[in-house]
Amino acid sequence: MTPEDDNDSILYEVSLEAQAAIEAEFDTWLRDHIAGLLQFRGFLSAEILDDATAPPGKVRRIVLYRLRDRAALEHYLRHHEPPMQAQGLGQFGERFSIERRVLAHREEFTHGAVSTENCLNCGEVLTGQHCAHCGQRAKARVLSLASLARDVFGDLTNFDSRLWRTLRPLAFKPGFLTLEFLRGRRMYYTPPVRMYLIVSFAFFLLASLGADLGGDWLKLDTKNGATLQFGDDPKTPAQADVWQASPPLAAQPAAPLDPERRKIVETIVAKLPPQERTGARLKLEAELAKMKPADVDSVKRVVDDPCGEQNFKVDIGPLGEKYTPRLRGACRKIVSDSKGFGRALYENVPKMMFIFLPLVAAVMYLLYIGSGRYYVEHLLFFVHFHAFFFLGAGLIVLLGRGAALLGGTGLGRGLGTAERWAATAFAFYVPYYLFRAMRRVYGQGRGTTLLKYSLLGVGYVFFMVLTFVGLLFYTALSL
Repeated sequence: MTPEDDNDSILYEVSLEAQAAIEAEFDTWLRDHIAGLLQFRGFLSAEILDDATAPPGKVRRIVLYRLRDRAALEHYLRHHEPPMQAQGLGQFGERFSIERRVLAHREEFTHGAVSTENCLNCGEVLTGQHCAHCGQRAKARVLSLASLARDVFGDLTNFDSRLWRTLRPLAFKPGFLTLEFLRGRRMYYTPPVRMYLIVSFAFFLLASLGADLGGDWLKLDTKNGATLQFGDDPKTPAQADVWQASPPLAAQPAAPLDPERRKIVETIVAKLPPQERTGARLKLEAELAKMKPADVDSVKRVVDDPCGEQNFKVDIGPLGEKYTPRLRGACRKIVSDSKGFGRALYENVPKMMFIFLPLVAAVMYLLYIGSGRYYVEHLLFFVHFHAFFFLGAGLIVLLGRGAALLGGTGLGRGLGTAERWAATAFAFYVPYYLFRAMRRVYGQGRGTTLLKYSLLGVGYVFFMVLTFVGLLFYTALSL
C-alpha cells in the first residue's frame, strides 16, 4: 500500500433505510435534505445510490457526501446534525433508520492514468509521466553521455524552455515577471531566485575572466600630502601617463637626489611592474626633487610602513580601538599582496548583494507601506530587477572580453565599439527600466511613482555605500 497523499477531502457515507410504503415521500424529503446540507461550509458534493440488497418491504438509499476536510464534518456534526436529524424523525418517526461512516481519501484514479508501477524515488503509485508526490520522471533509465549532456544543457539549447521564455520579458518588459508571479502564473517561467542565481553567476564568471583583480603599482600624491595609492596596472594611455615621462621631462633629467630621497625612489619603483619602472623613476625623481624636507620625511614614513600608527588611523570611536590592530594587520597584508585583496574583495561581492537586496527591499516596503503588500513582494521585485541588471551587464562584459581576445582585428574593433555603445545605452535604460517596472507592478500614477522613485534612489545609494564599506571592512578583517 502507498502512503496517504496530500488530499484532505473525506467521504461521509449515510445509509438510510425506510419502509417501502413511504418511498416516494421519503425520496422527496431526502433530496431537499441533501440540498440543505450542501449549503453548509465544507460540503462539496453529494450522490444518492440505490442499494438493492434492502430486506423485503424496505428501500435503502446510500448518500455519499464529499467534504473538504474532517474539520468541516466535525463542525457539521457538532452544530447542524442534531436539528437536521430531528427534522427527519419528526416527519417519519420510526419508519426509517440511519447508519453513518466516514471514509478518508487515499488515492484517486482517472481513465487512462491508472498504473501499478511505483516511483523509484519515493515509492508513490505513478499516475502519469511524473510522480505526483516528488516530481521525478516515471521512466528511469541509465543515461548515455549524450543524454546526460542534454539534461544538463537542455534549458540552454531548447529555445522553448522556461529559461529562454523568462529572459525575453526579463530584458524587455520591466516588471512583467514580478506581476505574473504575484498573479500566480509561475510554471511558464524560471523561478525568480533561480533566475537571479543563474544570471548573477554568469556575470561574475564572465567578469573574472581575464580581469586583473588588484595590481602592484603605487602612486605618489604630492598635492594632498604624502600618500600612496594602490590600483590596477596602468593599461590605458590615460593611466600610463601617470608613470610615463613626458618628452620635456625625459630631455631634462632631475638634479641628483640625496641618498634618502634616492632610497625612497628605489623602494617605490621596486614595487612596480618592470616595464613601467623607467618612466616611474623619472616622475618620482622630479617630484621628490621639488619637495621640502618635512614632506620628504612624511613620504619616508609612508614608504617605510604605510600601515604604521602615524599613517594608519581608524577614528570610529570605541569600536575603532577594538579593531584597529586587526585592521592594521590587514593593511599590511593588502600592501604586500594587493592582488590577493582584490580577489577576496571580488569574491565577497555576491555576499554583499545578498545583504543589500533585503535592505533596499525594506526601503520599498516603507514607500508602499499602506498598499497592503507583503515585504517579500518588494524583495521579489528587486530580485527580478537585479537579475535584469546582471543580464545586461553580463552582455556588456562579454562584448568587452571578446574585443580584448580578438585584439586589433576588425572584429575586435567592432566588438569594442559595440561594447561602448551598449554600455552607454544600458546606462540610460536601467533608470527607465526601474521606473517602468514600478509603474507596472505597483500601478500608481507617474507623479506618485516619480516621487517614490527619487526617494528609492536616495535609499539605494545610501545602502549601496553602507554595504560596500561593510564589504571592505569584512574583506580586510577576513584576510
